[in-house]
Amino acid sequence: MLPLNRLRKGVVFLFLLLFLFIFYRLFFFRTKADPILPEDDPLTISTEMCLLVTSNGPMNIDTVFNLQNNITKIFAYSSLGTGFYITDTMWHEWYHGSDIIKKVICKQERAACHSSISSDSLQEGGWSVDTRQNGILLNVKQFTVLQPK
Repeated sequence: MLPLNRLRKGVVFLFLLLFLFIFYRLFFFRTKADPILPEDDPLTISTEMCLLVTSNGPMNIDTVFNLQNNITKIFAYSSLGTGFYITDTMWHEWYHGSDIIKKVICKQERAACHSSISSDSLQEGGWSVDTRQNGILLNVKQFTVLQPK
């Protein structure tokens, strides 16, 4: 048998790590039978594009808006799920393609908020509204604007 002083320190260290790993796997390894605590439900938010916002919520919900129909404004209406801090400011960022057109504070009412953009700011093409709180992107809603021909 070889004396231990002839073994290199690295080999002894590796065997020690291997022994500790096997010891850990035998005595401290979790199995699938162990209970796993459920995570909190993720915060939910949904944004709808509409032509009118009333006290009951959004009206005339759509994703394609034709400016030929005498549209004066388009509203973004975000319904907030449980867990949102109403005291924190919510923002709606309006994009035409990848260009930011408007960044506005979302007017909060109960568990919802809304903002609008006037028809003179609208251009034909793909649009999107980002809903943010404390700089965190919560939701993106896309819609299309058509110009009269």
